[in-house]
Amino acid sequence: MSTVARKKRRGRPGPRGKESIHLHPTAIVPSTAQLGEGVTIGPWTVIGEQVSIGEGTSIGSHVVIDGWTEIGRGCRIFPHAVLGTEPQDLKFHGEKSHLFIGDHTVIREFATINRGTASGGGKTMVGNHTFVMAYAHVAHDCFLGDHVILANAATLGGHVTIEDYAIVGGLCGVHQFCRIGKYSLVGGCSAVNQDIPPFIKAQGNRPDLYGLNSVGLKRHDFSKETLQKLRRAYRLLFQSGLNTSEGMARVEEEVRDCPEVTYLLQFIKFSQRGITR
Repeated sequence: MSTVARKKRRGRPGPRGKESIHLHPTAIVPSTAQLGEGVTIGPWTVIGEQVSIGEGTSIGSHVVIDGWTEIGRGCRIFPHAVLGTEPQDLKFHGEKSHLFIGDHTVIREFATINRGTASGGGKTMVGNHTFVMAYAHVAHDCFLGDHVILANAATLGGHVTIEDYAIVGGLCGVHQFCRIGKYSLVGGCSAVNQDIPPFIKAQGNRPDLYGLNSVGLKRHDFSKETLQKLRRAYRLLFQSGLNTSEGMARVEEEVRDCPEVTYLLQFIKFSQRGITR
């Protein structure tokens, strides 16, 4: 352990009067790791040489953080989480790749998040204020937006996108390259093999749609007018018997001046794996 690290262990005041860094004597933290002020690292935790941890982040015991991993400010990482290790991809051959975790994100016990691969842009990204519960897995090249929740043992294949404020229930499995739209809710034990549209509830193996995520949208202060327009769009797209192209055309004709409906249509238009119906 470097001299600098040993000094920081003692809890001395940091620059500008900020709280000093606290490292447990059994933690392994190389001198090349970058630690912000107020970082706390618990017993038997191992930090890699290229890791950067933002100020005020708390890391529990027996955590492993490796590779080119950057963790934001004010995060909480619980015991036995493993972050930034090599991707579980046979195409990976040791190339430099990254994991980025935003500010104020919580990662619970035994969760695993892998770095990216060259074929997927070389980075895995987790947004701000995201909550990754125990035993969840985020594979290589995934993108999680802000305020996402992954419940216990939710498992994401590589290249999955989870948009802002989406919730993925416990024991869900999400196929590679799927997208889950913002403000959507995927019920527990689902096996997702196609894209889940934004603002909508889905559940099952393979999932069925169950209407708008009305409770979630109301909690986030969506107006009554917006909810009415989203319901009308939902009926035309998924309950009218029209095919996808016909349903989208009807929505464009009948539901106007609603950014959320426009976003829903764009999400469907650019789907690569197809939309859950």
